[in-house]
Amino acid sequence: MPKPGEHVFVVGGISGLGLAVARSALDIGAKVTIAGRGRERAAEAAASLGAGARGVHIDLEDSASIRAAMLKGDAIDHLVLTPVHAGNQTIRDFDVAEALRATRVKIVAFAEIVHASLSRLRDTSSITLFGGLAKANPYPGSTMVSAVNGGMLGLARSLAVELAPIRVNGISPGLVEDSPRWQKRIASGAGQAVAAFRARTPSRRLATQDDIIHGVFFLMDNKAANGIDLELDGGIQLL
Repeated sequence: MPKPGEHVFVVGGISGLGLAVARSALDIGAKVTIAGRGRERAAEAAASLGAGARGVHIDLEDSASIRAAMLKGDAIDHLVLTPVHAGNQTIRDFDVAEALRATRVKIVAFAEIVHASLSRLRDTSSITLFGGLAKANPYPGSTMVSAVNGGMLGLARSLAVELAPIRVNGISPGLVEDSPRWQKRIASGAGQAVAAFRARTPSRRLATQDDIIHGVFFLMDNKAANGIDLELDGGIQLL
């Protein structure tokens, strides 16, 4: 986990799992910067975390905003990139523009953010890239979701080699039942589907936000973790 006083920079940290990671890092005593689309939203999210948190604007489809947020500032001890891009579509109904957007948000922007932040990273820094279980467990409509999540792992491994001794890892959450995203889906009628997923796990338990935060902190802290993809799915792939 981050040490008190270390700087944790969470892209996508103004909502969802990113905000949960940022809040836990701040509770430990880390200095936290959260980034997301919209200056006011980022500032409001940072204010909700309390003293020691700062919000900055990044639009993953806008290179100028990435450069403005990442090129200058305090050194970064732990860089965490959490954004997701839903963009479900089947290959039969393939939309090139939407596919390019998915690639831009999840692969190109991740690489661009790391590139822009290089002068702020230390040799001891860690980078954690969020993917998703669709890379291993595709479903109808996951054509690009599966592709870009698989690409995230390739990016993490190549960066681990290129940026050594900086450590770079991926984390691939499964269905995180208590996350805002899934709580919203459950409220909209997805409870039965979530229960079916839970029943498929050996432990009869899905991942929680705390599990994901613990995983991110493990990747920050464990010096032997490098170029790996940490899958946190309750073991659903085993059955």
